[in-house]
Amino acid sequence: MRLSIQKPIAAAAALLVLFLAPGFARAQNGSSAGGGLTLDQAVELALSRHPEVLAAQQEMRAATARRLQAEARPDPSLSFSTDAIPFNLKGGGTEINLGLEQTFEFPGKRALRTEIGRAGEDLAALDLERVRLLLAARVKRAYFRTVLAQRTAADLERSVSQLDQLIEDFRIRFEAGQSAYADILRARVEKARLQNRTIEARRDKTAGEIELTHLLGLAAGETPRLLTPLAYAPLDKTAEQVLQLARSMRPSLKIAALRAARAEAEQKLAGLNRSPDLTAGLFVPSKTFRGWGVAFGLTLPLSRKRWEGQRAEADAVRETSRISADAVSRRIAARIAVAHSELKTAEEQVKVFETRLLAEIEDELKISLEYYRYGKMDAYALLDLYRSLTEARLEHGRALYLYAVALADLDVAGEDGE
Repeated sequence: MRLSIQKPIAAAAALLVLFLAPGFARAQNGSSAGGGLTLDQAVELALSRHPEVLAAQQEMRAATARRLQAEARPDPSLSFSTDAIPFNLKGGGTEINLGLEQTFEFPGKRALRTEIGRAGEDLAALDLERVRLLLAARVKRAYFRTVLAQRTAADLERSVSQLDQLIEDFRIRFEAGQSAYADILRARVEKARLQNRTIEARRDKTAGEIELTHLLGLAAGETPRLLTPLAYAPLDKTAEQVLQLARSMRPSLKIAALRAARAEAEQKLAGLNRSPDLTAGLFVPSKTFRGWGVAFGLTLPLSRKRWEGQRAEADAVRETSRISADAVSRRIAARIAVAHSELKTAEEQVKVFETRLLAEIEDELKISLEYYRYGKMDAYALLDLYRSLTEARLEHGRALYLYAVALADLDVAGEDGE
């Protein structure tokens, strides 16, 4: 199996960082100017400063440094030796040699070490890609959770405002002797219930903002205004199409395959470690400065346990990578099927609200309000219809939120390793 990559993943990751830099600058400027953040800008901001991403980038640097070390040739050594030392340690016939020695590795060893080092560099780049992918999904969930809380609070406040108008209509009919005071009391109880739910929605909004600011690396209380609303954008891919795309792009699958390829190279290197390396030296003797000497030698890889252990370890790593790749593939396939099904379910719910239900309830409420004013409808039925409209608005927002989260989950389904 070939391990080299024509366009190294590390270079692609560096280009990606450069590509995102302008967007990050825009995100920073927008935040500092109080202009708010879109979803894309929030993701870019998190990817540029989150500790997990920064740590993965440093690991890429370390992997590059390890690859450089693997590519290096053995250093030469300066040697000092003596010859013809008499047993009685007397006499002046001792020869002193000063020389330089160099080790020449068996052909293929350095190339395989370089290949293994590049694989480590590519693995670090893929791990960075995986961290970025998972972090982007986390930011999207936190962003939309906060947007949902904001929307819920706004819908409840709107309902309370409409209920105030309804209470006023109840009061007018009560003063005219055309309705009971119990109608006003029921409406006030409904208003109090909505006000409590509004408080809960604001609490959820605050919790969501705190989580989002943490992911974005912002200071406490520095929550920007969120500009991307909850909206429905249909997905035109089937579950099988999403799965095929994931199999060609998911970093976890690439990592498992690359680990297997690296283990294969390590196994080959272990086999070459049985072969001796050549040493050569050039010496200058102390008594004959006009002459010189040479020396040649071979290393003796006599430790069978060493190279057999290296081959066994590499073989185990390769088998583990194969098992991992199979497990990741099956996990991703299962998670994508579930996520795609949840997405389609949320899509159906959104369509129910957006195509007919909300509009029908709003129209019916307007008509019923006129009927009530002319005494053709009782207050209890009107209040119940009003309550249905409030719940429909809230359920519509929740359906949009579940759809947006399902889209984010589909992008990383099975990638979290759980």
